[in-house]
Amino acid sequence: MTRRNVLSACIVGFVVFWLASGLWADAIILNVPDWNQPANYGVNGYPNWCCPTAGACIMGYWEDVRGCTGLTDRQAFPNSPAYPNTPGTWKQGLYHDGTIEMGWWMDTGSWRTNTGPFPPNAGGTNLANIAPGLLGYATSMYVDPGTGIVKVAYPNTQVITQNIGDTPLAIMWPAYTAAIDAGEPVECSFDHWVDSTVPPTTKTIEGQTVEFYPWNPYSDPHSVVGVGYIDDTPTVFNGDEYFICQDNWPSTGRFVAVPVDDFWVQNDYVTNVPEPVTLALLVMGSATLLFSRKKRN
Repeated sequence: MTRRNVLSACIVGFVVFWLASGLWADAIILNVPDWNQPANYGVNGYPNWCCPTAGACIMGYWEDVRGCTGLTDRQAFPNSPAYPNTPGTWKQGLYHDGTIEMGWWMDTGSWRTNTGPFPPNAGGTNLANIAPGLLGYATSMYVDPGTGIVKVAYPNTQVITQNIGDTPLAIMWPAYTAAIDAGEPVECSFDHWVDSTVPPTTKTIEGQTVEFYPWNPYSDPHSVVGVGYIDDTPTVFNGDEYFICQDNWPSTGRFVAVPVDDFWVQNDYVTNVPEPVTLALLVMGSATLLFSRKKRN
């Protein structure tokens, strides 16, 4: 082998090693529903609905992409049945992949614990209610009184929570990226959200435009769908890590990148939704002890 061939082989070998060792990485899960909060569609009575909206987008993905038929409204995003406005009940035709119903399961606006009113006309979801709400929704079966839609139960659903009270960022990050690599979007909660009044910088990842905004430290807590990540040196946790999120607001583009820092407070991971049950109402509690009572807007 000539010296040139040896050099070429070494360069190719280094590139292969560099790629295989993950010294540069980013990823996005495509086809996750990107619903905004109900009030953004002109639906009154559901302000500050970020946690249920994020949860519904995740459930819609499990139906549309992962084959869990009947988990949501049986309509692939961006289609959804019209809002039926069935009075006196939280069962609303699985509007937008269950966005309304998810608020009842998460007790948004104390809707479930107060058994009303309908609609709650107030928002805010305790962090401690996100995982039980996701689990309760996924594992329940019922018939919607307004549309006759049968909500199918998936009793093998698992929801695991990490929060900043017991999980260092350097431990959380590999779990989050592993979920994204497995094609499982994550509900991510932050103490604040971005300032969308500032023109963003952008980066193209997998053909998608990702927007970067500065934090708005005066904004309310917020929950979103984590659908991807940016991590230029994934073998080292060194501050170049970003969540890629769908943030359920119309003021930003579809994909928003935010840094992995102390504004992160909690991840809720949904996984293992393989087998349906349609004959019984199954409401399962969460085994996860959650630390915070902060409310998401």
